[in-house]
Amino acid sequence: MSIWSCRSRAVSAHPVGVQLIRLDARDNIVIAVADLRSGDLASLEGESLPIRDDVPAGHKVAAMTMPAGTDVLRYGEVIGATTTKIVAGEHVHVHNLISKRLPGRDA
Repeated sequence: MSIWSCRSRAVSAHPVGVQLIRLDARDNIVIAVADLRSGDLASLEGESLPIRDDVPAGHKVAAMTMPAGTDVLRYGEVIGATTTKIVAGEHVHVHNLISKRLPGRDA
């Protein structure tokens, strides 16, 4: 599991050290452990990840840019597929992800 630290570029309600968690090394998403705001800057091992959308705690953030149709991995398992191109740092949720686990959802 990797921890991403996150620092806001502007004054915000977020304390320095807001974090994202990568649950498995194979994951192409990370999980916000606190509310994130567009403009926050996350980093891991010297790489920067600008947060492009407001993201509620517990939600997914793209760790890399993914074209439409890309399998989304969480815990190293496919949980869905992107329905549109998702840029690194964007919120990943029902507006740009279709489940591969829920009945009645084709992907």
